[in-house]
Amino acid sequence: MADDLLFGSEPLTPAHTDRLRRAFSDASKRAWCYYAPFLCCYSLPPGREVFLVERGGALWLPVRRTASEGPQIDLLVPPLPFPGDAFDSILDDLMAVNGGRPFRILWVDEEDARRLPADRFTLRLKDAEYLYDPARVVAAPGRPYRDLRKRLRRFQRRVCAHFREMEEGDIPACEDLLRHWRRRQGRRRAFLLDWGYTRAALARYGEFSREDLQGWCVRVEGRVAAFAMGGRMQDGLASFFIAKTDPEVRGLSEYLRWEVCRSLSDYRLVNDAGDLNLAGLRQHKRKFRPVGRLPVYAAEVRPEAGR
Repeated sequence: MADDLLFGSEPLTPAHTDRLRRAFSDASKRAWCYYAPFLCCYSLPPGREVFLVERGGALWLPVRRTASEGPQIDLLVPPLPFPGDAFDSILDDLMAVNGGRPFRILWVDEEDARRLPADRFTLRLKDAEYLYDPARVVAAPGRPYRDLRKRLRRFQRRVCAHFREMEEGDIPACEDLLRHWRRRQGRRRAFLLDWGYTRAALARYGEFSREDLQGWCVRVEGRVAAFAMGGRMQDGLASFFIAKTDPEVRGLSEYLRWEVCRSLSDYRLVNDAGDLNLAGLRQHKRKFRPVGRLPVYAAEVRPEAGR
C-alpha cells in the first residue's frame, strides 16, 4: 500500500454521502463518526484532507495532515469491511509512509477494537456516546424527566423562542453566533475541536440533501440565538451532529436539544456523541436519559510494531 495509499483516491466531498452511508449501514456502524456529513466537513484542506480509497475490496478513509515532521497519514476509521489478518500486513507500509512515525486510527468502535491486533496497537478510550430514544425524550414521561420538564417550562415562560428549520439565508447569522460562542465559550477549552467542521457544515449546507443534513435555528428577540444540525445515518438511526447556543441565554441548550429530538422523532435512536469528560456537558446530556452508551476508542500503532 505504502505510497500508493492515496493513488487513485478521491478527496472526500458531499457527493460521496450516499456511498458512505450505504457502506456504514451494511457494516451496522452506529458510532457518531460514521455520519457521512461529519466526515466530509472534517476534511479541511490544505492542513487536513480526507480521502476515499478502495483497496482489496475494502473502503479506506485516510486523512493527510500537515505536521512539523512532514505530511502525516492516519486513518479516520478502520477499513470497511475489516480485512482481518490482511490488515496486519499493511502496518509496515503505513509506517513507511510516515517516515517510521506511528500512525493512528482516530475513531475505533467497540467491534473493531476487539479486532485490532493487541500486540501492535495501543487503544485509548476516547468517549462513550449517548443514544437517545427521541420519541421518549419528547414525551419526557415520569419522574426521570422531571428536571427536564421543569427547565423547559421555566425557559418557555421566560423566553419567547421560535424554533424552525434552517434556511440558507440563516447561514450568516449562524456564523455570527458561532463566532460569538467561540469568544465566550469555545476558547476556554482548547480541545473543543468542532470549530472547523462546524464552519464547514454551515458553508456547505446547500451541498447536502436535507435528509442527510438538516438544520434548525432558534430565534430569540429577532436574532438567531441557537442552531443545530443532524440527519440520517441509516434506517432508524440519526446523528445529532452540531448544537450551538448563545451561552448567555439560560435554558436555551435544553430547549434546543429537546426540539431537535422532536424533529428527529421518526427515528428509533439518535446518537448525540459523547461528553468529552466535561462534568457540565455530562450532567446536561444525562437529563435526556440515554437508552444506551457506545464506547469509542482511538488507536495508535506501537512504535516497536514496525517490522
